[in-house]
Amino acid sequence: MSLAGAPHRPVMLPPQVRELAAGDTVEPVWRNELGGVTFRLTGRGRTRYLKWQDYSGLDPVRRRHVNLGAEAERLVWARRFAPVPEVLKFEENDAAAWLLTAGIQALPALHRQWLSEPETAVGAIASGLRRLHDSLPVEDCPFRGGWAEAEGVELPSPEKLVVCHGDPCVPNTLISAEGQFAAHVDLGQLGVADRWADLAIATYSISWEVNFGRSYDELFFAAYGAEPDEERIAFYRTLWDS
Repeated sequence: MSLAGAPHRPVMLPPQVRELAAGDTVEPVWRNELGGVTFRLTGRGRTRYLKWQDYSGLDPVRRRHVNLGAEAERLVWARRFAPVPEVLKFEENDAAAWLLTAGIQALPALHRQWLSEPETAVGAIASGLRRLHDSLPVEDCPFRGGWAEAEGVELPSPEKLVVCHGDPCVPNTLISAEGQFAAHVDLGQLGVADRWADLAIATYSISWEVNFGRSYDELFFAAYGAEPDEERIAFYRTLWDS
């Protein structure tokens, strides 16, 4: 079976995945660059998603980038204010961690349907981020921004502090059948930061060849409701690439 994400390797089914599937059909649907696999579990009228992260070979820095415990905490907190997956179970041991969430009836913005309707998808990504930034209370958020808090890097003064998604790349927005924003996924880096940490990378991701292959900045910022800040956009894109 082909997987989206990192280069393909055979997918082994860990015993914990079989146990949590409880007879449901198990389908691997995504592999990250650090060996983690997301499985879709379907059966008995329900869909669930199980993230499995193997810790073998990961140094402490890379392990922090796939901290499913941190993601579970952020999902539980954010779900009080915004549409994100419901956490059903989180566990880990010395070898691996796994996070089970309820499915949401929507398609990722990278789905072939939305790749053929890029303007619809870009509008949904932008409006979804605006909804997230407006809905999550900065003063009550216990988390700091993730990747944008790089050690030893002097960040520009924030234009506006919000609770950022932290990884606002195209696949992490879900879109309803009607073409509207439905939910956000993959919130392991969620935290308070300048909103341009999200806006710069969301628009950057849209332009990547693996996504829509061209810039839609004008459409995105019109849908989000902000004028592009070219200096902050350039800074956060350079920081992301580094």
